[in-house]
Amino acid sequence: MAASKASCDDSDWRKTIIIRLQNRNKSQTNCFQDLISFHNKLFDSSIALRSENFQLTIQNEKLRMENFDLQSRSGTGDGKPNEKIQVLEQKLLHQQEELTELHRRKGENAQQIIDLNHKLQEKEKQLLAHEISLSDGMTVNTTLRAEIQMYQNNIKELENLNQMLKDEHQALQLAFASLEDKLRKAQDENRCLVERLIRYKSKDADKMNEENENFVRKQNTEFWLSIEMTALEIGPVKITKFYEVRLFKNFCSQGLSTQTLSK
Repeated sequence: MAASKASCDDSDWRKTIIIRLQNRNKSQTNCFQDLISFHNKLFDSSIALRSENFQLTIQNEKLRMENFDLQSRSGTGDGKPNEKIQVLEQKLLHQQEELTELHRRKGENAQQIIDLNHKLQEKEKQLLAHEISLSDGMTVNTTLRAEIQMYQNNIKELENLNQMLKDEHQALQLAFASLEDKLRKAQDENRCLVERLIRYKSKDADKMNEENENFVRKQNTEFWLSIEMTALEIGPVKITKFYEVRLFKNFCSQGLSTQTLSK
């Protein structure tokens, strides 16, 4: 799969380069198309002028030969040959003028060809500079494509890492929620146990206080019964002694009750 994708990318890259080269060729040669056509026309015209010049040279030589023959025969003939010579001389003069004009046009065309060659060389230099610039641009483009691919791979890796961190964060949140729920339940259970313990301790304290009070009351009763019995056995006592005993009894009762409450 990866190999087919790479081959497809390579094919697209080559097609893109070919299309760009064709577009560049069109954009950079269309402006010179008229110049090239004119140069070709001048070249064809130069060839035609050279051929015509050669033909005129041949005709000129023939006319010279005819003129020479006519001049050699002019001593023995009548006036007609002289007229023919004049006609031939006029024709020769006209041909020479045409030859001069052709030479002038040939020189102008040659100068135009030289100028066009200079322009063509300048355009070729510009074209070469554009090709170098295009090559540099393609190199930079290739480098940028490689960097883009690298950054895309880094982005994918970061996205995968981010997704993994999100999953871990979600799992930790679920675990935290579960632990928080367990903690809340444990706190509720602990609070219930503490309340039950307080109630049990309160009941135990009340029961213990009641038992202590009963025990103290029983001891006091037994103590005073023993004192009264002893007093009866000894005999009547003075009233002051009796009040002292009662005060002592009350004091002991209050002291024992206070001690029981403090416990």
